Parts: sequence; C-alpha cells; structure tokens
Amino acid sequence: MKYLLIEDSEEKAAAISDFVLLKDSLASIEHVDNLSDARICILTKKYDLIIFDVYLPNQKGEIEQDISAEIVADFSKSHNYYVETIAITKYVDEALERSPLFNDNGITLVSYLGGDGVADQQWKDSLAYKIRRISSRSRLDFVVFCALIKERIGYVNTAARIGDLKQIGGLNCQEIFIDKYRGMCITPSRMGLVNMAVASTKAIELFSPKIVAMSGICAGVEGESKLLDIVVGQICWEYQTGKFKEGKFRQEPYQVPMNTLLKTEIEQLAEQPEFVRNLKEGLFDTELKDSTVRVAPVSSGSVVIADAERMSAIGEQHRKWAALEMEMYSMYEAASQSLCAPLFFGAKAVVDMGDSAKGDSLHATACTISARFIVEVLKRKLPEVVAD
Repeated sequence: MKYLLIEDSEEKAAAISDFVLLKDSLASIEHVDNLSDARICILTKKYDLIIFDVYLPNQKGEIEQDISAEIVADFSKSHNYYVETIAITKYVDEALERSPLFNDNGITLVSYLGGDGVADQQWKDSLAYKIRRISSRSRLDFVVFCALIKERIGYVNTAARIGDLKQIGGLNCQEIFIDKYRGMCITPSRMGLVNMAVASTKAIELFSPKIVAMSGICAGVEGESKLLDIVVGQICWEYQTGKFKEGKFRQEPYQVPMNTLLKTEIEQLAEQPEFVRNLKEGLFDTELKDSTVRVAPVSSGSVVIADAERMSAIGEQHRKWAALEMEMYSMYEAASQSLCAPLFFGAKAVVDMGDSAKGDSLHATACTISARFIVEVLKRKLPEVVAD
C-alpha cells in the first residue's frame, strides 16, 4: 500500500512510520515535511492512506503554522478525496477547535502525546483501523457494467477469463480477468437509469478503476444503424430531461462525451475489417453479414420503447443519434463526475429498431459481440492506463 506522511517533526514522523510498518510490513511511505511539497503530492499523485499534521512550515526550513484550511482545501479538490485519511496532531486544544473542518471533509482528527502510555493509544488505534480498512479494500484495473444477467453471460464467449461471483459493498459482482488485469463485471439490482446510477457510482468510488465500460443490447435508429451493429456512445444523454409547459414537452438534454483520444482510437479500430470479423467469429445470424461498429450519439431513457412515432420524437434531439438504451448515460455521468476520473465508454449491439417488431431472437448474439468488443478495447488500453 502507498502512504503519504505529512509531518515536520522527525521524532513524530519516525514513531508514525514505525507503527505503520508494524501493521503493514510492505508499506511504501512517502514523507514530506512542508505545505508546499504536501500540496504537490496530494494534487498530482494517488495514495491509499494520507496522514496529515495540522501545523507545518509553508516551505522547508520556515516556522511551522496552522495550515489546516489550506491543506484541507487542496485535499478536497484532489483525486485523493475518497482515500482513507487521518490527521495526527500534538496540539490537543487545536485538535478540538479544528475537528469540525477535518470531520466535514472525512478526515479523522486525533491527538498525539508521545510515548507509549494509555493516553497515547488513541492515535495508534485510529491509525490501525485505517490500515485495516485499506488492506481489505480491492482496487481494480477495470469495471464493466451490464444491465442484465444475460448481457454479463456474453463474456463467457470472449477472450476474458471469468472468475467467481461475489457480493462486494452490496454490488452483484463477477470477477473477470483480461490478460494480467483484474476487474469486475457488475449488474445492478434492476435495469434502468436510476439503478445503474447507484451501482456505477458506488463501484467507481469503491474500486477506483482506470477504465469503466458497458456492454449489452440496445434499439437502433432507422438510417443510422442496422441490426447487430455495435454502437459506441460518442456522446450520451437522457432524452427525458426538460419541462412540460402548456401541454408541450420542451427538451433540455445534457450530453456527456467520451474522451476524444479514446473516441479516435475506437474509430480507427472500427475501420479495420479483420477486427470486426473477429468479433463475429463462430456466430451465424444473417444480420451479421452487414453489421459493423459505429461510434455515434446514444440516448438513454427509463422506459422500453416499442413505438416508431416515439422513436421519431426522440430523434429530434440529435439528427445523428444511432441507438436508444436505458443505462449508458448514468455510467457516463458517474464516471465523468468521479474524482478518480476513469476513462469510460459504452458499446451495445442493436437488437431491434424500437418499433412494434421488437423481439429477443438476436439478444444472445448481441450480448456476445458487444462483450467481445469491450474485451478487445480493454486489452489494448489497459497496458497503457494501468502503467500511468
């Protein structure tokens, strides 16, 4: 585990470091002794546990002063905001006075008295608890979301290795391995925007993955996609946002875009005939003959649509939209707002055109080819992003 120790007292730093190593013999401890260096570390690096001091010099060699407000402000806007934290101070009165500031930002504040007596056991107990928490927490390389169990089953027919089913933090998880990289395939309790928003937000903050993705099935849009096309969400929005006024619905869609560089890489993959052929290997539906990969706008909503007129009305929000589904926007929004800032993309295969001819005959194939697409993209991206 990676620790950041922010402390200017050599004696206190040594005592804390010794205690950390006693509880975690493999701990990697980075030690800084002034506010300037602490800010750089907090804002540019990622840690498993951060140990603060309340009084520090601004620069090395200067006189120490109360830096609580400054360091908490930097911490609260950094990628480390959701990691375990503890502030250990030898100034007992100041600890009581400053506790609301630290507690409001999720930082445990305890007193350090020095020595080995009972009175000094509080900081050790608190720090030991933090170490136990991070030791039991899993950090994953990637997380994949599927709205339905049958969509998750599609990964059985991919190059990924499927592991055990687990329940972690109340989430329905299945281990999945791509080469040497470990991830989870997570299915929410029910399909739809709300349940996916809850599941994806919890999972991203719990596992801090480098990449999150989504596979599954969707409805296509006449003229922009065909049956068994894989549609990758270039941008995604919820078509239901807006306002009813005087009997009319006035749309107010908010769009979340995919990372521009990732979008370009996927577009280039889609242009490679061999890549697309490999996604279809061993599958024989006639619709596969002309199907391809499209990077295009995708809209999400809370209800299943089987009405051509309703599809046409939704299409007024973006003339190039290619697919309609029920979860992707939630994952895009959760990933874009997360402080761990993972890359994100979604890819779903078209099984109907959102009209009355809706059926499930193509579902198994669609689940397989969309899962294969996700795995192949992750195989290419994981070595790059996990090394960062």
